[in-house]
Parts: sequence; C-alpha cells; structure tokens
Amino acid sequence: MRVLLTGGTGTISRAVVARVLAEGHSLSVLNRGNREPLPEGVEHLVGDVRDEASLRDALGGREFDAVVQFLAFDGEDVERDLRVLAGRAGQYVLVSSCSTYLKPLPHHVVTEDSPQGNPYSAYARDKIAGEEALRAGAGDLPWTIVRPSHTYGERTIPTNFHFGNPWAAWQRVLDGKPVIVHGDGESLWTFTWNEDFAVGLVGLLGNEGALGRAVHITSDESITWNRAFRTVAGVIGAGEPDLVHVPSATLGALREDLEAALLGDKAATIVFDNTLVKSLVPAFDARTTWAEGVARAWEWMQAHPDSRRPDPAYDVFCDDVIARVRAWA
Repeated sequence: MRVLLTGGTGTISRAVVARVLAEGHSLSVLNRGNREPLPEGVEHLVGDVRDEASLRDALGGREFDAVVQFLAFDGEDVERDLRVLAGRAGQYVLVSSCSTYLKPLPHHVVTEDSPQGNPYSAYARDKIAGEEALRAGAGDLPWTIVRPSHTYGERTIPTNFHFGNPWAAWQRVLDGKPVIVHGDGESLWTFTWNEDFAVGLVGLLGNEGALGRAVHITSDESITWNRAFRTVAGVIGAGEPDLVHVPSATLGALREDLEAALLGDKAATIVFDNTLVKSLVPAFDARTTWAEGVARAWEWMQAHPDSRRPDPAYDVFCDDVIARVRAWA
C-alpha cells in the first residue's frame, strides 16, 4: 500500500511509522521538518498540514491507498483534509481520542458505541466535532476513526497530570517528596504501549471491515492510579511513594486545565472493550503491561538523561497544594 501519515515524530505516530515500514508498505510522511529525522525509506514531504495551500503544494499530484491524519484537531481541520484529498485517497483514517466519551460515564465499560460528550474538555469536544465533520462530509471517501487512550512509549513515563514534562512527578518520587494522586487513587485507568497500538492501527489500513467505523485501540489492562504510582516507584528504585490524595474537583478548581485532564478524563474509572479491533486485526494483542512498559521507558531514559527534564511550575503547585491539604488534616 501507499500510505501517507502526518506528523511522524510523536509518541504514537513514531511507532506507526515503524510498523508501516515493517509491514513493507510505501510510506510518505508530511510534517514541517522541524523535528527529528525520519527513518530511512520514508519519503519526507515538508509542509504545514493545517495550511491548505501548503498541504496541496506538499502533496503535489500524489495519490495514496491510505492517509493517517494525526494532526486534525477540530471540524475545520477535517473539512480541509476532505477538500484536499478528494479523489486521491483510498481510505482516510482520523486519529481521534478516547477522551471524547461521555463524562461522567454512564457505564465504566466502554465500547465504540458508548455515547460521546465531554463538558470538561475543549480538546475532546473539538475532536468530536472532527468526527462529526468526517461523517457528514466524507462523501465517497472511505473513512475510519481511531481512538487511542493514554498511549506512551520508551521516551517518557506518563503520569496523571503535569505542566511541562511528566518526569517531574517521578523525580519527586525518586527524591522522596510527596506526590499528588487525584481522588482516592482507586479509579481504574488504561495505559497503552505505542508499539502495541501501532499493530492495531496499521492492521486497519486497507481493511474493508474498518470502513465507516470508529475503533478504539487500547490495552486490556486497567489498573488503579495508586498501583500505577507504586509500580513506577518500584521500577525506578524509589521504594514506597508518599502519595497525597486530593479530590479531583479541588485540583480542577485550582487550575482549569486540571479540570479537563482529571474530571474530563483520568478521574473516571474506565475499562475498554477491545472486541472490535481484535476482530478486525487478529494480530493485535496489547501484550505490554504497565510494569513492562515503565521498565522499558526507564531503561531508555537512563541512557538519555536529557529526557528527565524538571518542571518547576509542577513542583511549586504540588508543594503548595500538599501543604494546604496537610494543614487541613
């Protein structure tokens, strides 16, 4: 297949690039050329995907069997793509988000047919608008919507919230400082290793069963946030972490962006039913556990110390909130 992918250097798209190449497809990647070099064998198209004239110039007269769009964030972005790609794509794959599902959840087990709507997150609402624009305007262009959930890779260890670099949370744990966990820490969450996700997404390319459908691609492992923090602490050799539990609503009241990140996403217990992607892509098996993924990421980060960047704003916020919580206790 001839595949076009936008971005190509992010946590998810980097893994998809590798998987597309591993399966022997012809790959073009479109981005602005400001990030790291792409792997050998990739045709690099330089342009601004969010600028219609630049996008047209970069694509020239090329046609593709599948286009994977990582960089469409609202309805206008999708409408632009549909204009540019008319008659030159066999399948348009919109990468959306599992944050689009309704909050609060009507049921903790989520399928692709679960209702969407997120009053806390503008990002999620914009993604929903993108999905709606695709369904309404695709015309004869076959399409697939893909919804990832908290996908990570070897270059970072994700956490519940941060303002610059998630490593700041783990540096606090490593230094024996208290760290904030939202709520009581017992809500369930799903972390998905990027290489596992890539198997699912690439398996949907050219897959007739995926056309006209939304498909989420996540791990089957759901763990509590308390366990997530304790697992990381164990892997990095920090011992038992000092977890300070703070209501998500309190954190959201202190910082508006945390309302979206927590009440609109991570505070809800959510378990994904991956029956659909497994039926469409038999090779998909999100086999990487949180403990295994964290260990791989920690190994990479030890070899790349520049990845362990501080986040002063996060530290100040945590110190202030923890001091208040402990003063109230």
